[in-house]
Amino acid sequence: MRIALALAGMLVMFVVAVGVLFLGVLGFTPVNACSGACYAPFMMATVGTVVIGLSAAFATWFRALREPRAYWPWVGAALMVGLYLVSLSVAEKVL
Repeated sequence: MRIALALAGMLVMFVVAVGVLFLGVLGFTPVNACSGACYAPFMMATVGTVVIGLSAAFATWFRALREPRAYWPWVGAALMVGLYLVSLSVAEKVL
């Protein structure tokens, strides 16, 4: 049961990551010449999502092939959504 729950969580986390990356690139790419703070929401949405996804996948499966830690993909998906909301908040201030 844990393996099925972990695989379902990985699928959900992948779908959330693709959505956050798509919306992050679409919404936070600077269109005017800028430097510094205006790249913060873009970097948060892109780099942060990749780091959270890789960390959650590693935490789920590393040394746990018989009994994976099934809650980490769900935590990763929630963190990705939270990171997107924080980057929206930062974007309102700097863009």
